Amino acid sequence: MTGGDVGTRSRGRPSTGVREAVIANAQQVLAESGLARLSTKEIAARAGVAESSIFYHFGDRMGLLQAVIQHQLRPLKDLLADAPAADLRTALRSLLATLEEFFVAALPVMAAVQSDAELGAVYRERSRDLDLGPHRAVDAVVAYLSARGIEATDLRTLALLLVGAAHQRALQRQLSPPDALVELPSPDAIVEVALPLFETKD
Repeated sequence: MTGGDVGTRSRGRPSTGVREAVIANAQQVLAESGLARLSTKEIAARAGVAESSIFYHFGDRMGLLQAVIQHQLRPLKDLLADAPAADLRTALRSLLATLEEFFVAALPVMAAVQSDAELGAVYRERSRDLDLGPHRAVDAVVAYLSARGIEATDLRTLALLLVGAAHQRALQRQLSPPDALVELPSPDAIVEVALPLFETKD
């Protein structure tokens, strides 16, 4: 398929916006109906693009799902890319909030992948080959904290605690009744408990 094909079938949408349109609509279908409705035909119809353009840009359904996750990671990557100038308390709050929002968006996609045995096997194989997976979130937080000059006995354990807290809050938001969140520690409370565990260089 050529670039001209994409432009011809995109119903007025610029070819440079095909990826974004497909990812956005795939994410919407997953949130509404889960993996069962995630057909390339359905996504193409919603995005207003040729079905063949999905295979051109993403290869297959697994490639599309990985692209959706990468898209959801963008705010977290932006945060982690810069050593924050804010004080440590504010930096940790921002980190927790961004991690939580990523998990809120990504959990339906992860659940969809795991609900399909064949797709799950492909995902695990590709993740292994490309060194992708949940451990990368911990690696990124370690790098983020190190860039702030954090010294701690076990920085990786602290990073895991932060990632785990954000994941648990996101899981509660996805699966628990609203009143259950009242009993869950707020991001501010989590930061206040975690803060004494960190020591910064003078």
